[in-house]
Amino acid sequence: MLAHLSVENFALLEKMEVELRPGLNVITGETGAGKSLFVDAVAVALGARGSSEYIRSGADTTHVSALFYCSESAGGQKLQRLSFASGEDSEVLIERQLRRDQQNRAWVNGRLSSVNSIKEFARMMVDMHGQHQQQGLLRPSEQLRMLDEMAGKQAQCAAATVATLHHQLSGIRDELRDLTGDDKERARRLDLLKYQLREIDEAELDPEEEQDLKNRQNILANLQQLRSGIGQLLTRLNDGFQGASPVVDEVGQMAESLGRLADIDNSLREDADSLRGVQYELQEAGRTLRHYLENLDYDPGQLEQVQRRLDEISQLKSKYGNSVQEVLQYREEVAGHIESIEGSEKRIEDLKKRQEEVSRQLGEAANQLSQLRQKFASTLQTRMQQELSDLHMEDAEFTIEFQRQPDENGVPVGQQRYHCTPFGIDTVEFMIAPNPGEPMMKLRNIASGGELARLMLALKNVAAGAGSTPVLIFDEIDAGVGGKAGRAIAQKLDSIAKNHQVLSVTHLPQVAAAADAHFLLHKESVAGRTVSKLTPVSDEVRVREIARMLGGSPEDAAAKRHARQLLQMTTDGG
Repeated sequence: MLAHLSVENFALLEKMEVELRPGLNVITGETGAGKSLFVDAVAVALGARGSSEYIRSGADTTHVSALFYCSESAGGQKLQRLSFASGEDSEVLIERQLRRDQQNRAWVNGRLSSVNSIKEFARMMVDMHGQHQQQGLLRPSEQLRMLDEMAGKQAQCAAATVATLHHQLSGIRDELRDLTGDDKERARRLDLLKYQLREIDEAELDPEEEQDLKNRQNILANLQQLRSGIGQLLTRLNDGFQGASPVVDEVGQMAESLGRLADIDNSLREDADSLRGVQYELQEAGRTLRHYLENLDYDPGQLEQVQRRLDEISQLKSKYGNSVQEVLQYREEVAGHIESIEGSEKRIEDLKKRQEEVSRQLGEAANQLSQLRQKFASTLQTRMQQELSDLHMEDAEFTIEFQRQPDENGVPVGQQRYHCTPFGIDTVEFMIAPNPGEPMMKLRNIASGGELARLMLALKNVAAGAGSTPVLIFDEIDAGVGGKAGRAIAQKLDSIAKNHQVLSVTHLPQVAAAADAHFLLHKESVAGRTVSKLTPVSDEVRVREIARMLGGSPEDAAAKRHARQLLQMTTDGG
């Protein structure tokens, strides 16, 4: 469950700390108070795009943190694979900081984390639904996604197999297209590849050569400085400098002096031997430096030759890769393409056989997936009829329509061939007849936002029963609903909250009355600035808020009496 949410400088929310409870948590408030900021803050914590627009005016950063309690039953093993949690019951603290003109930061349990990892965690733990997702339900692609999500692991594994096989088939078709395309274009392609191969081979590249050349270039460009510096060092070592004795002689004399003293006190013998060793090392260094100096010849054309070679390597890198190693890797790819084109007839024959085999496998997998979908669709239709009845849409009929598009170049299913996408051969459409005597209609043709809201809630309730997502968040899913339908939605949310933590931003008093925890978001003026504050409400304060939601004054006796009746009905289970 989501146990705690902390927000600082998030739009109108200057500072907010909220402790959430299991069951149904609701957030209410006047229009414009910023109720949806709560949902936005949770979304940002869970990896949504962190726009600088969320940073409160006058602040440089905004900070959002969300604390989750994660049990083994809520995906603890998956969390351990993400390195988010350990043990049977664990806490996961997610923090995000948005900063102006700087890179945003994210932490999990105090350690820096990637936003992608947080998003993966969010997919396991939280299902967020608002009016935007409600409109998404009108799209057949979203309906298909929901169907697969609810259909269970077997259907999800079948969908993954279909996607993998479709990717393989697409690759085979792309290669066949390249090999069986226009003969002139293939000839031009082959000429270009051979030119590139010849250009790289003639350069005789070595991955270590470029750095060696740069080192040589640096030496040649600073030759005079090297000769002068080493000459001065040799003079000081062996000949002396500005009247001073040679360094080698000075060290030798010190070694002899210390040696004589060691004859008196043997404890100095080791130091005397060390000085003698230094003298020998200096003499060896002098011989090495003299040899280096004697071989430090200046050839006016050598620097130009090195520069030409570096330019040649740079030109190849500009064409074929960012490094010599990448150029050589590209060379291997070119050689492979040449071999593939020149041996295209055999390759085409092999690819056609492989295409037919993968196409057959894809047809079988897509048909199996379709059967699993249709089997679950029958169950879903029955469940939805009951759910809609609970939501005062007793006369509505709900069905799922499956269609396949014939395609002579598609995948084989039985004696037919059908168009296949990475999602299979099915196109699904959720259909509904809201009232008796009306024909079945596509969801996108439903005008009533209230009906669409109840449909989504019904689907979410089925999905909640089939899935293991522990936290469900609804942002004004009840928009456009009132009366008996409002009470039905409250009961449905309460039912979902028996097995899931539910957070609902709502305008319905019936939903507010059903809550296990009720939070009020309201605006205040502090030091001349508007801030939104979220506070838990109970007892008389809660009664006044529900009275306001019922359309009366918070102090109106009749409205308060109605509010108490709603709360009592919830307590009595009515």
